[in-house]
Amino acid sequence: MFAFLDTQELGKPKPPYPLHCEARSGEEELVDQLKWFESDANATLVRKDCINGFIGAIGSDGRNAVVDWANRTGVRDLFVVGICADICVMDFVLTMLSARNHAMMPRCETVSVHEGVCATYDLPREAAESLGLPATSSHPQELSHHMGLYCMAARGARILSEVEVAV
Repeated sequence: MFAFLDTQELGKPKPPYPLHCEARSGEEELVDQLKWFESDANATLVRKDCINGFIGAIGSDGRNAVVDWANRTGVRDLFVVGICADICVMDFVLTMLSARNHAMMPRCETVSVHEGVCATYDLPREAAESLGLPATSSHPQELSHHMGLYCMAARGARILSEVEVAV
């Protein structure tokens, strides 16, 4: 398992998005239902400080924690879930597909997204404007979710509605 902890620098905006998951706010921590990841020997947790987890996984030494993990574990089928489907998940998935196509992770064959375990947010235009954001910051939840899934599928990701795990 590999999980990102969205950990943004305190007070540093990432336009066009509002401040979120700032370090030491508590928002950057795993939800209670996933806290067990922290002590699981098979889990790799990486703090990312940008929307795209692949880019956020690049360390100060230039190494990429995602690529290192994928190559170390020999992952063939990457299964992605998360929030927001049309932002963080999509950026990560599209970059992973490109990295796979450039043989950065030679054993990785497929990148799949479970559409029912991804979500996004709703921000009507009026609400965006009342927050002092431009109208272009509006974010219709259902449309945005499906556009994200469409873009990922168009680039080669498998979009799944159910998953069976063979034991």
